[in-house]
Amino acid sequence: MAQDKAKDKPKEEPAKDGAGEAAPEKASGKSGKMMTMAIFGGAMLIEGVAIFACMKFLGTEPDPTHGMQEMTVTSKPWAQSVEMPVAKVRVPNNNGARTVLYSVNVVLSVHHAEADRIREFMENRKSTIEDVISRVVRSADEGHLAEPGLETLKRQIRFELSTLFGDDRAIEQVLIPECTPIPAGF
Repeated sequence: MAQDKAKDKPKEEPAKDGAGEAAPEKASGKSGKMMTMAIFGGAMLIEGVAIFACMKFLGTEPDPTHGMQEMTVTSKPWAQSVEMPVAKVRVPNNNGARTVLYSVNVVLSVHHAEADRIREFMENRKSTIEDVISRVVRSADEGHLAEPGLETLKRQIRFELSTLFGDDRAIEQVLIPECTPIPAGF
């Protein structure tokens, strides 16, 4: 009798999905999430390695960096260069929290062959040169005026004076022996 009941009862078939194939048993929620994260992490790792390999083999080497201020190489710098005082100005600067008056002294180091030409130009254009230097100091940021070597200020003054002279190589170096801030407007 037990055998008859077993024969009468149809066997349960596994559940089928829409394509007619047997659907896999549902995995627990944690293992499914871990599998998804593992696949996603593996894909990201492969992508990272592929990008690194492409950049390493197809990329070029970086260009060498050159200094902003080109210095002339000389065997005897004291014999080859001449220092020429340019201007001493007192200029207010309003770019900070308070107005500060700056006393700035600018000196140029030029090649001895160019010294006479530049000295003559500076005598003829003294007011223009003082105006250019004053404008650079007035428009400078407070941080640029507080730099230990005043590199930004020197670079801006060199650019402006080279533009006036019409020769980029005439000035070897801009020297600022004095840049004294004087608080104003208490």
